[in-house]
Amino acid sequence: MKQTITCRLADIKTLESKHTCVIGAGFSGLAAARYLQEYGVNFTVYEASRHIGGTWRFDPHVGTDEDGLPLFTSMYKNLRTNTPRHTMEFAGFKFPDDTPSYPSGDCFYNYLKNFVKYFDLMKYIQFRSLVTRVKWAGGHWNVTYTKTEDRNSYTVACDFVIVASGQYSKPVRPKFEAEELFKGNIIHSHDYKDAETFRDRKVLLVGAGASGLDLATQLVDVTTKLVHSHHLVYNQPNFPSNYVKKPDIESFTSDGVVFQDGSFEDVDDVIMCTGYEYNYSFLDESTGLKVSGKYVLPLHQHIINIRHPNMAFIGILKQAITRVMDAQAQYAAGLVKGIFELPPQETMLKTWLDYVRSLRARHLRIKDVHYIADVMDNYCANLTREGGVIRAPPVLTEMQNFNAKIRLDDLLNYRDYDYEILDDYHYDRKYNPRPQNVCPVQQ
Repeated sequence: MKQTITCRLADIKTLESKHTCVIGAGFSGLAAARYLQEYGVNFTVYEASRHIGGTWRFDPHVGTDEDGLPLFTSMYKNLRTNTPRHTMEFAGFKFPDDTPSYPSGDCFYNYLKNFVKYFDLMKYIQFRSLVTRVKWAGGHWNVTYTKTEDRNSYTVACDFVIVASGQYSKPVRPKFEAEELFKGNIIHSHDYKDAETFRDRKVLLVGAGASGLDLATQLVDVTTKLVHSHHLVYNQPNFPSNYVKKPDIESFTSDGVVFQDGSFEDVDDVIMCTGYEYNYSFLDESTGLKVSGKYVLPLHQHIINIRHPNMAFIGILKQAITRVMDAQAQYAAGLVKGIFELPPQETMLKTWLDYVRSLRARHLRIKDVHYIADVMDNYCANLTREGGVIRAPPVLTEMQNFNAKIRLDDLLNYRDYDYEILDDYHYDRKYNPRPQNVCPVQQ
């Protein structure tokens, strides 16, 4: 029988300091934990699963995990990072120098586990605690979570909430005409685990974002036919003859797909690499935020809830290097500690409105409000100037910009190069192909 157990604010106030609640123990939540501990803040990290790492942990389950919760990871076998590891490190905690610049997903997960061990963060993490509601209760937040051990619901009062629950757990799943007639299998890349599942099958891959291109390189070597439906303009590699490029989907039939050019391909399986939406369904309307699958409004510096500045978001940005999440975490933790003060609420709102108005000049719309690829270095500088956080050096933005281009120019070989940072503004890149399972990071 489900029960609701409430810890009163008065109980929390008897602790040595105020209580901060962090939601999620992936990269962003772990970064927040590191800085909160460093600043001597009293906090708890609430993690829904039994593990740290968020989307970086491979889980063989499909759909739901061992506790019946929706999977929060989209990791698959033989994944390698598609950006250099230097852009993905926590500040001051580097990979071993001989780590490939594009390590495997398993290697990156080992890196996260080493980070937790080095900073002794495990004691702050409360596992199997799925946050279901965050509500403003007049002076504090009520955070309600379900413990998967007993299925009971608990509510704790928090003076500050840091939302670090990631953005790759709610797939965007488009619907197509007559797809109910299709007798094959249709999945989202969120549920893709291993190319071997599709050996000797005819597969349709939909989309050419990061996952779509990566899965194309995996599947083309094992499928009898790989049909790739997308409209990306890039330097397509010389794939084997079983690769078939097609435009967007028009409709399904019982045994295949009709495309917008009128052509038809018979397929056994369809994999939708069609992206993800934000999932902040646990945020009550009392947060004062306008939340959709595309944006959360209004946020100061893409972090602070302007309506209630004792709520922060980490990792909500689009097209940003992972290192920026570390800077956001230090910013949020510094605010909790009182290391710096925010501008007045009216000033934050005006700054945010000016930023929204600038989207048009950047050829963006409101749904792109969290896209910062073209202004990332300036964003990092602003966090340092306002919050005193460790500056993400400009060379990281340079590396990311080059990587974004070379990935589309040389998809099959761009990971065969290693990068070396020379100083805050310069890097070197050398050809150094190595097996993808090379990982000097030890658990």
